[in-house]
Amino acid sequence: MHTGMRSLAWGAALRHWTRRAENRLTLPFFLLALLAGAGCKRDPPVIAVIPRTCGTALWEPEHAGAAAVARQRGFEIYWNAPMRDDDTQAQIALIEKSLQRGYAGIIVSPIETLPMRTPIQSILARGVPVVVVGTELGFPPGPKLSYVLSDERAAGEMAARRIGSVLSGKGSIAILGINPQLTSNLDRERSLEVTLAREFPGIQVAVRQFGLSSVPQEQEAAEELLVKGPKVDAIAALSLASTRGVYYALVEFGKAGVIKLVGFDQDLLPPVRTGGIDSVVMQNTYQMGSLAMDLMDRALHGKGTATVLEVPPVLMTRENVDSAQIRQILNMAWWPPR
Repeated sequence: MHTGMRSLAWGAALRHWTRRAENRLTLPFFLLALLAGAGCKRDPPVIAVIPRTCGTALWEPEHAGAAAVARQRGFEIYWNAPMRDDDTQAQIALIEKSLQRGYAGIIVSPIETLPMRTPIQSILARGVPVVVVGTELGFPPGPKLSYVLSDERAAGEMAARRIGSVLSGKGSIAILGINPQLTSNLDRERSLEVTLAREFPGIQVAVRQFGLSSVPQEQEAAEELLVKGPKVDAIAALSLASTRGVYYALVEFGKAGVIKLVGFDQDLLPPVRTGGIDSVVMQNTYQMGSLAMDLMDRALHGKGTATVLEVPPVLMTRENVDSAQIRQILNMAWWPPR
């Protein structure tokens, strides 16, 4: 073969084998790059949101408020709660499960104050941020612990002034649904009584009754009051269960609208429209859920501070029951918009 042609042939062969060698080297590096890219893609942080119970007008709006902020900040929510709002052990078990699953933070609305202190302190000791919604636990906030509360002093004042107005400053009342295991409930009861004594001395508290764990029990206790207790002109029902139970008892005895009922944390809209329930003091748990998730975001990004936020309650009456404000407070649409 001619020398020039042999040189061209050798050159072509050399380029061919060089390309094959480059391909053999490039392919592993390409695969490694793909694997590295896949490894860098992380699942979004999961925040556990654990209310006192599910499926109620008090706590489902918290779900909606928290979910709206979580979507904006790139979080996912694990939402779960006990079947009953008196099952403290089930709530503690859900907190422990959240820790075992390695969730990034926990937002919790304690059923009771004292039993929740040890679990929350244990979470904080692990460096997991916590936002407590609805009641204080008796120890101060810090970089990893924040509180979002309803203003219970304002709630008690609101209920007292409504009772004073509908009774024209005179009469006797019963206070039902008192829960000594929950700081927030005691705060609203104390504020109610202080405001009545200060602003409406002509109204006397004839009955004080501890709350019970279910609506049927609250109804039975209210019926017994109506049969055997002293005559009262109004009833202040301090919890979701007691409000509903008292209303059912008043209907049973034909006293709905006759004995004025000022309740808390309830969504019985038809009797508010008709006057069977005079009014309801509502926690704005939609806003509380939004604020709690915002505080959680700050804590996870190292910007947490010792924060206690208070959200004003709203009095729902016949006049505003169908307003945009009340619809927003009762917003339960936690799912993503289409």
